[in-house]
Amino acid sequence: MASKSAESIMLDDLDAQIITLLQDDGRRPTVEMARHLSVAEGTVRKRIERLIREKVIQIGAWADPLKIGYQNYAVLMMHVDLRDLERAAEQLSKMPEIFFLGTCTGGFDLFVSACFRSLEHMHEFMTKRLSRVPGIQRVSTSHVTRVMKRDYSFRVTTGQSEPPAGLGRVRRRRGPRTARENRRVPGR
Repeated sequence: MASKSAESIMLDDLDAQIITLLQDDGRRPTVEMARHLSVAEGTVRKRIERLIREKVIQIGAWADPLKIGYQNYAVLMMHVDLRDLERAAEQLSKMPEIFFLGTCTGGFDLFVSACFRSLEHMHEFMTKRLSRVPGIQRVSTSHVTRVMKRDYSFRVTTGQSEPPAGLGRVRRRRGPRTARENRRVPGR
């Protein structure tokens, strides 16, 4: 059974288009999105509120760690006593250096991505703090020497086998608007 955080939420085409617009610019006004999508501004606002509440999306600023004082990206692959896996993951998730943490199958049990301000910072993390996490048996580290792609947007699907056509660019409705639709969009 999938965990609550891993369950997919059924999205419709409008949800997918709103998410795509926000991935392009998270500060885009709802009025602008409503005009672009030919729906009422209140519809867009309520959809965004629901997507945030259901943790489908988060809206925030993503700083480039290398431009705000971090010098090292590292990937840590951990072997953990399976009896301690959940507890170890919970404890690790609270460490500010870690920006991605996932449980895995295969050659290791936890996959961790972290940023450090210096090699000394990484050394302190590995020898003093990581060593206190119960169940960690072995850690293999790999340094990222150059970031080739850093993107946090994902192509949005709506429960169909293929993503809806045109989701790289948001589709506009074709044809004239009805009188009812004109009443729904303020300023139109």
